[in-house]
Amino acid sequence: MIAALIVGLAFGSSLLFIKMILDYNRDKMLAQGNSRAQLNEGETLRVSELREMIQEAVTDAVAPLEARMDELEGLSLPEAPSRKALPQDTRPGTQDSEENDPAPEA
Repeated sequence: MIAALIVGLAFGSSLLFIKMILDYNRDKMLAQGNSRAQLNEGETLRVSELREMIQEAVTDAVAPLEARMDELEGLSLPEAPSRKALPQDTRPGTQDSEENDPAPEA
């Protein structure tokens, strides 16, 4: 019984001593103005500012890729024939083209 009392007092006094040290350090930091809230106050961004920064970064990164894709598409795709070059009766969607096309009848 006496041994349990001695162990309890030793354990309790060590916890009290550690708590006092931690409280002292916390009060010291608050007095100096070095609290975490004060440090982070000037470093915050609004969500709209963050979105704008991300949008600018993505636009800047994608612009050269889009230019290169346009260049490659221009090189690889031949010019499509103009609809004006086709005779009137062979233009798609006209009545003459439907009549001239022999449609298989079932």
